[in-house]
Amino acid sequence: MLLPIVTAFAIEDIISSETVMETLSEWFKINFKIYKIFGLWPGERPHGAYKYYSIIFLFIAFVTFSSLLWINLIFIPRKIEVIVPDVVFIFTEIVMIIKALMIMFKRKDLVEALKMLDSKPFQGRDTASINIVVRYKRNYRLYWLIYTILAHIAYVLRMFIPLFSHVIYNTTLELPICSFSFLDVETLNRYFISFYFYQSIFIYSHMLLNLNTDTLIAGLILMAIVQVKVLQHELQSLRVDKKWIKMNKSFQDALQISKLRRTYCSVLEDILSVTMFFQFTIASGLICVILMCCLLLPSSIQTLIFFATFLCAMVLQIFVPAYLGTELSYQSEELVTAAYSSEWIPRCESFKRSLKLFMERAKTNILLTGGKLFPLTLHTFVARSKTNSGIQQD
Repeated sequence: MLLPIVTAFAIEDIISSETVMETLSEWFKINFKIYKIFGLWPGERPHGAYKYYSIIFLFIAFVTFSSLLWINLIFIPRKIEVIVPDVVFIFTEIVMIIKALMIMFKRKDLVEALKMLDSKPFQGRDTASINIVVRYKRNYRLYWLIYTILAHIAYVLRMFIPLFSHVIYNTTLELPICSFSFLDVETLNRYFISFYFYQSIFIYSHMLLNLNTDTLIAGLILMAIVQVKVLQHELQSLRVDKKWIKMNKSFQDALQISKLRRTYCSVLEDILSVTMFFQFTIASGLICVILMCCLLLPSSIQTLIFFATFLCAMVLQIFVPAYLGTELSYQSEELVTAAYSSEWIPRCESFKRSLKLFMERAKTNILLTGGKLFPLTLHTFVARSKTNSGIQQD
């Protein structure tokens, strides 16, 4: 049901003319359209009935669906090969709900971050800096498209391959997500098609929310990287003119823009910190569980395919923020080199003192964290991967 809508949004944005310079918040137009459909983002001028639509949709799509998963866990047979997939889905639902709560309760911070991105200093002041922004915009859209395609492939493998196998080869068909063990066999058989349709629709909506939130998080971090790279270019481009005035003004502008960009990173930290803590913690645990199940438990081909696609999704959820967090930290360190590359030698002592102060502050690199407990870096990703491997070996 939602697939044609999402595809239309993607095509509309991806084939838009590159000659028209978009504001940076328009990078996330697709994401916020999805949030509006899901009742999470009322927009600047919400309709009066949107509040009631939001309450009803969220209750049916999240509260009811998650409650059924927990109730099913109580009645499910106590066999590890049966209980593990349900536990995996439950903890995935927990992360998804935390992401939804981030969108709802961090709305003011998100609006503030988007307004910063749309401010004039963030757009680039010359052709080279604008080209940097445009290049990363294309990279983000490509990432969104690839992530969306992979998510839909995983969805099809989980939902429709068993259905086709049942129709063609008359294999046993089970409910895709939750077995509804709390129902008697007669009721389950009578309404099996309705239950299958219900789970397929709502797990698709949850998949869309997950992938759009993951890409939104990646995009917001990518924006910070873009702004650091633009600042590097502006610092390296500082040149002394004959009047000895232009460089002073340009440097003061660069200092102000630097403060604004660090403020953006601070807002970004407030938005993502708690969500990244739960995502890293739960995803790392799920990776460990999936690896143990694949190696230790006898599994069908269908189950192995499901675990393989799910494992890729979990790895992407923590690898991409870790990689971008590392890149942001690295690029912020390069600000010192960029400032040193400007024409500072013929300048007056007051300018040199200001430049030295800026370089000292730039030595403290920008670092995003998860719950202010661990940094979002590749080192954290590798450390958690090694921990999972160690548990597996034991």
